[in-house]
Amino acid sequence: MKVRIWDLPVRIGHWLLAASVAIAWLTAEQEAWRLVHIVAGATAGAMVLFRLLWGFVGSRSARFGAFLRGPAAAIAEARAHLAGRAEPRATHTVVGGWAAIGLLALALGAATTGVLTYRFDEFEALAEIHEALAEGLLALIAVHLAGVLVMSLLERQNLPRSMLTGRANAAPAAEVRAHPLAALTLLAWCAAAVWLLLRWLNLPG
Repeated sequence: MKVRIWDLPVRIGHWLLAASVAIAWLTAEQEAWRLVHIVAGATAGAMVLFRLLWGFVGSRSARFGAFLRGPAAAIAEARAHLAGRAEPRATHTVVGGWAAIGLLALALGAATTGVLTYRFDEFEALAEIHEALAEGLLALIAVHLAGVLVMSLLERQNLPRSMLTGRANAAPAAEVRAHPLAALTLLAWCAAAVWLLLRWLNLPG
């Protein structure tokens, strides 16, 4: 049975981060697109900050406590999937959850060092750290996409579509609310954060 396991803040945040990282990557080496690059990075950083808060106060499936487990749980879960006896999930898998945390951490680190690199361009080490974090983020995204493909095949469902619609195979008790007000708050926060950052950097915005 398909029920809503992903609320609006999680879904909007997921695709907003994906779009922001993609735009930041495409404009990284283009001086003419520097402002767009900064806005994309700032949007990604603001989204991550909101997601970190939502990981403690959001829907059951969005909370970090719902999917962060140790290595033993990850191994047991992987074996269950490979054996075809895994129960329909109501949030991230254990491995997927840790990958999500890694993506959030690298995105926030890349966004923060990117801003500091622009503001304090005399410190070359900041630029090097920023590039290293960005490269690490891209590498983990590749691993994430491969994991999504594998899990889509094992679970026999389209996981990217689930992140669009919010619905996946799960028990009725796993249903969560959409939280539209929180989603609007996320968008307003990202817009405000970008505007404030542009003012701090003395950039048009």
